[in-house]
Amino acid sequence: MTRRPYRDLVLFARGGGWGADRELDGHDPVAVIRGTDFAAVRAGRTETVPRRWEKRTLIVPRRVRPDDVLLEISGGSAARGQTTGRSLFVGPDVLPAFELPVIPASFCRLVRFDTTLVDPRYAYYGLLDMYLSGRAGDYENQSTGISNFQFERFLDAELLRVPPPAEQRRIAGVLAALDDKIEINERVVTATEELLRAEFDALAVTGDGSVPVTELVEFNPRTAPPERAGAPYVDMAALPTHVAGIRSWSHRPPRGGSRFRNGDTLLARITPCLENGKTGYVDFLAPGETATGSTEFIVLRARPGVPPQFPYFLARDEGFRGHAVRKMAAPSTSPEPSPSRAR
Repeated sequence: MTRRPYRDLVLFARGGGWGADRELDGHDPVAVIRGTDFAAVRAGRTETVPRRWEKRTLIVPRRVRPDDVLLEISGGSAARGQTTGRSLFVGPDVLPAFELPVIPASFCRLVRFDTTLVDPRYAYYGLLDMYLSGRAGDYENQSTGISNFQFERFLDAELLRVPPPAEQRRIAGVLAALDDKIEINERVVTATEELLRAEFDALAVTGDGSVPVTELVEFNPRTAPPERAGAPYVDMAALPTHVAGIRSWSHRPPRGGSRFRNGDTLLARITPCLENGKTGYVDFLAPGETATGSTEFIVLRARPGVPPQFPYFLARDEGFRGHAVRKMAAPSTSPEPSPSRAR
């Protein structure tokens, strides 16, 4: 089976833009997909994708087409546990969900594949494997605290197995069907979680009296370090914004950061991650296992006698999150979000 560098397979690549926040002469409205929007767009949610005004002459070369792939090339930092290399495949249902032309944001790159050599969706799954395996980190460097994906180096160094076209399509079809099944399951999970959240909110309405949150939840509890060198690690990018489950993690030697175990809740302490709803419930570890994560997580753990899921729904509560956001001391830092009382 032939292994070819991505440079052989890429027909066209172009950086994105950001445009202006208001109407200007020579500008047209566009939807601008950022790396942080990939998960929502993949799930069919487009309401959080920014609408901007881009120069008319720049829209055509940046305009996204079906079968394109968007690759995140800048953003985050190693210190925050955020990595580049996330990607989004633009399937047939993506663009009709927008009322405007779509372009990638300036921290992303539009990648178009040579369909005579490779099936675009198959090539996308190769990129997804690169990211989930951690190989994307091999192509990063640091500049002024921001991680940058070295796209030219990636094109030459990252190899993709390229079987015959019919086999590519079969493999991509199977993986796409699994993705569809995952998406259906996520919608079921989302609906169930919304129901549980409504019941949680109802408790606040019907309950009589209140108690300090710290009587129910422990913030950043002391946790023994991982026992093995390659412990599970969760970065900020893996923290979900709408559901509880954490779907991706890596393994790396523990070097500080947050520590947590099954039953804990992870809450982003920085903007805009806190405002965007980044919160996750830890349930993927082996019994007794400790994991590590970004230094910018706050770990919430239920005190004895309190259901372990309680801190998660508390962290999703609008009143709790509003209090946390108001306590932000600066755009990139915040104190412990510890509302004085819970009902």
